[in-house]
This record gives sequence, structure tokens and C-alpha cells, in this order.
Amino acid sequence: MLTYADALEGARKGPFPDEVEPQLATLVTGPPQGEGWLYEVKFDGYRMIAKLRGGRVTLLTRRGQDWTERFPSVRDDLARLPAREAVLDGEIVIVGRDGVTDFQALQNALSDGDDGREGRLVYFAFDLLYLDGRDLRGCAQVTRKRALQALLAEVPEDGTLRYTEHLEEEGAAVYKHACKLGIEGVIAKRPEAPYQSGRGASWLKVKCGRRQEFVIVGFTEPTGARQGLGAILVGVNTSGKLVYAGKVGTGFTSKTLTALRRQLEAIERAKPAFQGAPRMRGVHWVDPKLIAEVHFAAWTRDGRLRHPSFEGLREDRTPESVTVEREQPPPQLPPNKTAGASSKSTSAATGTRKKANAATGKAASAAPSKATRGGRGGGAERFEVAGARLTNPDKVLYPAQGITKLALARYYAQVAEHMLPCVANRLLTLVRCPEGQGKPCFFQRHEAVGLSEDIRRTTVEEDEGKRTYLYVETTEGLVSLVQMGALEMHIWGSRVDRIEQPDMMVFDLDPAPELPWERVADAARTVRHLLETLGLRSFVKTTGGKGLHVVVPIEARRGWDEVKPFTKAVADALVRFDPARYIATLSKAKRTGKVFVDYLRNGRGATAVAPYSTRARPGAAVATPLSWDELDAPLDPASFTIETVPQRLATVPDPWAELTGVRQSITSAMMKKVGL
Repeated sequence: MLTYADALEGARKGPFPDEVEPQLATLVTGPPQGEGWLYEVKFDGYRMIAKLRGGRVTLLTRRGQDWTERFPSVRDDLARLPAREAVLDGEIVIVGRDGVTDFQALQNALSDGDDGREGRLVYFAFDLLYLDGRDLRGCAQVTRKRALQALLAEVPEDGTLRYTEHLEEEGAAVYKHACKLGIEGVIAKRPEAPYQSGRGASWLKVKCGRRQEFVIVGFTEPTGARQGLGAILVGVNTSGKLVYAGKVGTGFTSKTLTALRRQLEAIERAKPAFQGAPRMRGVHWVDPKLIAEVHFAAWTRDGRLRHPSFEGLREDRTPESVTVEREQPPPQLPPNKTAGASSKSTSAATGTRKKANAATGKAASAAPSKATRGGRGGGAERFEVAGARLTNPDKVLYPAQGITKLALARYYAQVAEHMLPCVANRLLTLVRCPEGQGKPCFFQRHEAVGLSEDIRRTTVEEDEGKRTYLYVETTEGLVSLVQMGALEMHIWGSRVDRIEQPDMMVFDLDPAPELPWERVADAARTVRHLLETLGLRSFVKTTGGKGLHVVVPIEARRGWDEVKPFTKAVADALVRFDPARYIATLSKAKRTGKVFVDYLRNGRGATAVAPYSTRARPGAAVATPLSWDELDAPLDPASFTIETVPQRLATVPDPWAELTGVRQSITSAMMKKVGL
């Protein structure tokens, strides 16, 4: 019988794999430069190979440990997949209320025998290695992902299985956005590469902070009101020997302190298990059996951890395998033969799903799409806002604020008059959170099944093919994005009728966490002044976070390859003006006390959050246009919400009312003045 797997290029007949060694990512200092990479979220959980055969599911850790019974809900959901045989690769995580994965919550859930008490337990599948008699490991990465997306196309929203979406934007921009969201980091993958067991160069990981495993070698007594233990002492293998790496005293919950004390007392020993142990009073040495995951700021010169924090215990590693993770520099040039394979990614989802449904005996329209399916307990009640149809209008999208889908739709209908002049006819990248803020979210920029006709489509030429992108023209289109569960809207700097000629430049001012609002406001004013010396008028808006965007409307005359270097030259000039206050590179180590002047919003395919868009973050803040005078007074960007912004627009003149009427261009004289 012909199956969907038979049609996959690179698939070959083969027996069901008894053992699968996972592919591992190489740690690098930053995202690779150039095109030809796709980017996924780096999850904070347990890597898990899932095997489905004859209705029976097995879940295996990286070391091959059988953890099937630890995650019965994942096991049961995998057993319902429309396949006779399949091998998936993914990660089991706990998604907290803030939408970020929490490793310690996952560890606590395991120890309690409860797979979701502290958050939503999810198996994020990111690869498909075997399907119905066909070994897919020789297929290109994007081919495997298309097949995986088809396999998971109809899993229920309230289940534990999720397809791992990816982005193909510039790596630096993806990495920066991931770190802002509090995500552990990103994984860069070569779209044309096969699945290769072990660590290699086709998967790269870039972390937002330093974090790795350490062997626990001892602990200290608690002081004051603290219970359990004071700190753990950790070590790491170097040149085949276990050496001391420091003391970790933060990051524990009271429950963890007590439980960890019991575990460590059971393996206590009289002397340290390594040479060169520090002399400490009251220390308890233990056998090097338990492994802790630790977040830290840096290594000191004498090999100690600076500002370490406990994240949880790891049961999927052996003490012997714990070594110092050495970062390598990322590739500096675009890899060969990558862009073409990249262009065949998820835009083929519609056709792929139809093939998959036919192969498994299902009709493509057997179930409603996720964009219109009723929420849990909400039925399929329908409602209209500004001519756009909503289902489940009472579904809560921001739990902390009690903001429902209906309330969010009405907000966009209210601000559409001011929002559409800046957003209409621009390609979109959406952050979709179908179950609301704090639950699993994903990026979407290409066409998917079931979208409203009020959301327009257009094809964009890429390296080796065309992709279908999304945009809106009307209020109905904006509200239809809410129906999809879109909590963030990000826009291109060009419009659909002139994709290759941007008509907007954005300088994203991202302050170091410790900087006050006044420093960010001063940075925006400085950028404005610098642009004025070039003859360019600019506008300013909040981003829904601590930063500000300085936006410059321009005539759509020059291409991306001229506009982006121009914005880089402006950013570099600002850094030269005051290097103690500004930085124009992504280096986190050098950003302390500085404002990052991000010009990367201005490349082809890059995006910036749309004015008046909500953010998929706690607080439900809105990216809000300001007048320049408003920067002179204390201001809290979090005060702009879906309740306050419509009130503001009703009482205060639109600070961006003149933006679309500004006529200015990047002249040759300007280019020369910035050194181009």
C-alpha cells in the first residue's frame, strides 16, 4: 500500500530502528552569519526519542533510559497518531504561566509523580526519523519537518503534543527576540542536512546565558532560617579528572532543599572524591553520582563559577559525561546549497497535510482547523466584531488581566483607524498563542490551513521558489488575526506592492536590564538628533517592553542592500559618539550599562513589532506611538494597555498622524556623510 512516506525525497525502505542515537547541537558563541539556516527555540526540558509501533509507545532519554511510564499523557497522545510506525525526536517540557519552559518545575513534576501540576506538560516534537516502513534520516531537515507537521496536523489543542515551528529570519534577530522572551536560546539547523547521530556542524545551539551540567561533590549546612542545606559544591571533568568548580547557593525552593538533602545524605562519604578540594568547615562530601544543571554568569580565571544558580537535577546524564562546554565561533560565511532547501519549508504545509490525510485514510476536511475550532469547555459559539467572525469569544487570552478574545478583538477594531496606515499591506510575522498568554506560542509568517479570507496572501520570491506570506488591509483582517490567537503582530519595512524597496527604517533601542527609563529616552532623543543632522524626520514608539523604536519613514526607492548598511552606519556613528553608553553588536558580555542600538530590523525578511500591537508577555502591554515631548517626563511603558490606549487616542492627538505624509529619501549626500 502506497503511503505518504513513499513520496518523501530521500526516504528509503528500512526496518524499524531498535536503537537511535540522537543528533546533538554544537555550542557556539553566537548565531551563524548569512542565510541558509532555520531557527527553533531551545527548550528547557528532557530530550526524548518517541517510538510508536503497533499502537505501543516507548519514550527514551538521550542515554536510552525508558521513561515511558513517567509521562503517561504523552504516551497516550502519541499512541493516537495516524501512523502504524513512527520515531519522533523532541523534548518534554513544563510550560509555565509566563509561556517559558521551566526545568525545575519539570523535575518537581517527575518527583511528585504528576506530569503537569506546576504548568502545562508538552512534548515539543522537532524531527521525524521514521514513518511507516521508511527511514527518513537521509531526508533533508525541511523534508522531515514537513512530514512531521503533517503527522501532527490534527492533534488536539488540549493535548500534550506540539509541532516545533521554525523561523528563517536573520539569526541575530531571532536570537535577540528569544532572549527577550526569557527563552534559554535557539537552535540553528541546516535545512538541507540529513539527520546525523552525535554532535556535528549542521545543528548549532546559541544560549542566552551560560548554563550546563555539573557533578555534585558535596554540600554545606544551612544558616539562619534556611532549611535542608546551605549550598551544593559542584565539580566538572577536565582532562579525565574531576575538579572543583564552585559553590551553588541560590535557585533552590524550600521543597528542593529538603528533598536534595535527603538524597545527598544517602551518598555521603568521609573524604572528597577528587584532588585539590578546598578547605571548608562543616562541609559534607558525597559520592559523585548526582548531576545538577546550573546557570551562571561566567568562569573565573581560577576555574570557578561566577553567580551560579541551581536549575534542577538531571537524570539523563552520567557523571563521566559532564565536562566543560566549550563555545566555538559560529560559521562566518553562508553554507553552500542552503537557501534553496530552506525555501521548501513550511509553506507547503497545506499540500503536505492533504497528502498525509490521504495516506492515512482521512479526508483533509475531517476536522475544523485550529484557527476556528472551539476552545475547551467553550463550545463553538460565534460572534462578529467589525465584520470578522469569532469563535469562543469568552476564551481568556491574558489570564492575569482576564482579557478575552472578544475584548482583544474589540480593541483592534477601536485602534484600527490609527493602526492600519502603518500596518496595512505589510508582510506579517505573528506570534500565535491559541491557548492564551503563558501557554505554548509559536511564530507564523506563511499561509496555513483555515485562515480567514480577510487575511490576504501574496507570493514572495525567495532563492529557489516562491513562498506565500500573509498581510492585512482592513479592520476585518486585523480582527481575524485575533481569531487565530495572534497576540503579537510584527511587520516588514516594505509594502506588498514594493517588497524589495523598504519605506520605513527602525532603530530598536534595547537597554541593558539595569538601566532606568531616562537612559532609554535619552538614547531615543540622541538618535533623533543624529537623524536630523542628516535631514531625516523620525517618530518614536514604545515596544511593549523597556525599549523604544525610532521609526523613519522614507520613499520606497532604495533596496534592502542599501538601506540596511545605511542604518548600520548610523548606529555605528552613535557608538563612536559615546561608546560608554551605546553598543551596536549583540555581545551580551559588553552590554552592561549600555543601550543596544539594533539596526537589524532593516534587513529583508526582518520585522519590527507593529504600532498598537499587544505583546505575548505578562502584563499585556501595547507597543504605543508617542510624541517626542512625552519622553521628557517619567513614563511607564507597561501603562499602555488595551484599556488605556483607546482612551488615550480619544483624548490625545495621534502622535503619528503625520507619519504617512512625510516625504523624504536617503540621498547620496546622506550616504556619503555616514561613510558609504
